[in-house]
Amino acid sequence: MLNYTDRQIQIRDRIAVEVKTSGVSEIVYCSEWLGYLPFGVYHWIECNQHDFSKDFPSGWESTDLTALESGGFLVKINEWQDPQDEFNRKTTFKVHLEDLE
Repeated sequence: MLNYTDRQIQIRDRIAVEVKTSGVSEIVYCSEWLGYLPFGVYHWIECNQHDFSKDFPSGWESTDLTALESGGFLVKINEWQDPQDEFNRKTTFKVHLEDLE
């Protein structure tokens, strides 16, 4: 297991709570370009179509999910990217709660 940062541990723990509460073992990372400046790419995490990433520590990034994937907590099961828009994407992860027990 990797050494996670404090932010990644907070994200991991928040994901675990959401998955346990919802009874769904998958989360979806979504991103899209808001279309005009000064706003850039917006991203969020859904579980059972509910955005719960507003509860993540500020400044979280998709690289935090990559670290959780490298550590085995998340497993990427599907990835989609809009061929017309590189910022419009969805990545589905299976969550392995047994790693916390």
